[in-house]
Amino acid sequence: MKRLLIYFFYDKHGVVDRYVRHTLASVRPFCDEMLVVSNGEVNSDGHQLFSQIANNVIIRKNTGFDVWAYKTALDSYGWNKLNEYEEIVLMNYTIMGPVYDLQPMFEQMDKRKALDFWGITKCFEERSPEAQKLWNCPYGYAPEHIQSSFTAFRRSIFSSEIFRNIWDNMPMITSYYESGGCYEQYITKYYADKGFRWDCYTNYDDLDPKFFGCCPLITMPLEIVGRKKSPFFKRRSFFTSRLEFPSPLPNCTEFVEYLKTDTTFDVELLYENLVRTVNQRDLINTLSLYFFV
Repeated sequence: MKRLLIYFFYDKHGVVDRYVRHTLASVRPFCDEMLVVSNGEVNSDGHQLFSQIANNVIIRKNTGFDVWAYKTALDSYGWNKLNEYEEIVLMNYTIMGPVYDLQPMFEQMDKRKALDFWGITKCFEERSPEAQKLWNCPYGYAPEHIQSSFTAFRRSIFSSEIFRNIWDNMPMITSYYESGGCYEQYITKYYADKGFRWDCYTNYDDLDPKFFGCCPLITMPLEIVGRKKSPFFKRRSFFTSRLEFPSPLPNCTEFVEYLKTDTTFDVELLYENLVRTVNQRDLINTLSLYFFV
C-alpha cells in the first residue's frame, strides 16, 4: 500500500510527551508519507520531533476539534494529490502504544482487499436516551462504528464523491460531543449504507456489549489489549466518567500491571502524560489508589 498517514495532535500546554514520539516512530515505517496537524502551537521539542519524523507539519488554531484538523490536512493536499495514494490513515493522539509490533496488523489488513475502509477497534451500538442526549447523533442513536483514533480509507472510497462531499461540506465542530455524534458515530454507518465495506483488525465477535459496554477498548483495556492483542490503548480509560460510560467503569490497575510484566511498552511514557494532564482524582479512581490504615 502506498499510504499517507495524517496524525492529529493537541495539548493545551503545547507539550509533546514522549509517548507521541514512540507512536509516530513505530507507525512511520508503514507510511510512505506522514503529515502531523496540531491544533495549537507546540514547544520547541515538539516542533523538532514532528519535523524529524513527518514530511509535513501544520500548526493551526484550536478550532473544529479533530474533525477540522483532518479536514485542514486533507484540503492541504487536494483531492487530485490524495488520489495518488492507495490508503489514507487518520490517526490521533488519544491512543497510546503500540504495545505490540504493528507489522502483523498492516500485513493482515493489506490482504483484505475487499475492504474500502477499516479501523483497529470499534464501539458497539448504543441506543440509550442518555447517550443520544449526550452525543446527539443524526441517526437518533449511536450506531456501531469504528473508533476514530485510527481509521484507514482505501482509494476505492476516498476517490468517491460520497467521501469527498462529506469533507467538502463538513460543518464547523464546536464541542467534543459534537465531534463524536456528527462525525465518529456517524460516518461508519453512512458509508456502509452507501455500499462501502468495512471491518476492524480487533475481533469483537465474542464480546457481549451488556458486559463490556459500548466502547470495550476504553472500559476493558486488559481484555482488548491483553487477550485480543489490539496494539493501542486509549488515554481516556484513565480519566473517563460515569456521565459518559455509566457501566462499567474501567479499572486500570491490572491493565497497567499487564503492560509492565507482559509487554515491552514503557509505562513511564504513560505516567509522564497522565500525571501532567489528568485530574488526579480520576487517577485515584481508575488506578484504585486507595489505602486503608
